Amino acid sequence: MIRITALLKALANPGRRRVYQVICRASHRARRGITVEAICRVTKLKQPAVSHHIARLSSVGLIERTRDRTWVLCTPRTEGLVPLRRFFRDPAAYPAE
Repeated sequence: MIRITALLKALANPGRRRVYQVICRASHRARRGITVEAICRVTKLKQPAVSHHIARLSSVGLIERTRDRTWVLCTPRTEGLVPLRRFFRDPAAYPAE
């Protein structure tokens, strides 16, 4: 089970949050996913920084990475936000970490 603290920390970084927003917006336009190269172009971040953010977002379950030949495609995982929704709906009822 993904911990609330890990999700909040992952989204606390402004650059990482921007990368996540770009991935979510791209998924609304094209169901296929967005490449790291395209994320770099949109965010104006360097490839190593984007790759680091993607790894962190993936480790907490917010995005999914799939390989398409030489490209890595990123798509959001809607179920990744479920723990946050549950927590914010009723924080007192959520189990302590």
